[in-house]
Amino acid sequence: MSEQVAFLFPGQGSQYVGMGSSLYQEFALAKTIFSEAEEITGLPLRQYCFEGPLAQLTRTEIAQPAILTVEYIILRLLKEEGIEPAWVAGHSLGEYAALIAAGALSFAAALALVKKRAAHMAAVQVEGGMAAVLNLPVDRLEKMVQDLQTEGTIVLANYNTPTQIVISGEKKLVNQLVEKIKEEGEGRVVPLEVEGAFHSPIMKPAAENFRLDLKKTSFSALKTPIISNVTAEAVLSSDQLPLLLEKQIYSPVRWTESIEKLASLGCNIFFELGGKILTGMVKKILPAAKSYALRESRDLKKYLQK
Repeated sequence: MSEQVAFLFPGQGSQYVGMGSSLYQEFALAKTIFSEAEEITGLPLRQYCFEGPLAQLTRTEIAQPAILTVEYIILRLLKEEGIEPAWVAGHSLGEYAALIAAGALSFAAALALVKKRAAHMAAVQVEGGMAAVLNLPVDRLEKMVQDLQTEGTIVLANYNTPTQIVISGEKKLVNQLVEKIKEEGEGRVVPLEVEGAFHSPIMKPAAENFRLDLKKTSFSALKTPIISNVTAEAVLSSDQLPLLLEKQIYSPVRWTESIEKLASLGCNIFFELGGKILTGMVKKILPAAKSYALRESRDLKKYLQK
């Protein structure tokens, strides 16, 4: 069987203090891209990425452009070595780096969009939260979520692996569900390092405000095919992108289906650019696939020397 590579790009929650630092020290290209990103965003991204503190780096308006910048650096370094993907996909925010890889957006255009997206999402005035639920049957979790929906907004937001689903909603309801799962003693819950109820109906006002920014954006034809978070299917034309990216803000991320779709299309090697979370997910979804996390300069060197 021939080898087909997919590039995967993680989203918010993958940030960590020190991100991009080894790339910056090792590669001149990283210095150039960080400077460009700081000029476009007006943010001291190097300071936040390299020194933190994590509480600042986790702020939506900082995390989103920071993550995109580091992912783009790794993308460029791989492309300079002639490594091109057959397919691309990004988890939530990661879809913007995937769109750069697909040829639909320039880095400058993607970064400008992400800055606006982050501002709209951060402006939502509902106190929201998210948590990953592990090893709990989906039907059980769905029932628990439904029982709480009479009190407000809480939904299943990310279908990450067959055994990991993220819930999102009003913080008090997320906290109630976390406590209930702990009490029952089945499954495990991990609160996520995010500021809002992403991928839930709470984000609809942000999506509506973002619609105008998307309408003003010119998307180029796709050179590399991409799988959409919203549909878990290939995007057939860049004309579909504005609506898909608007919906993506408040719709579930269908990640398990997206990875299964890539496998059905012949992808059997997965490179995660900028994180390590998705690599673990791929191993859970496709145990036989090869998956590699590329986030530090040593990861790139190790792979590029092969």
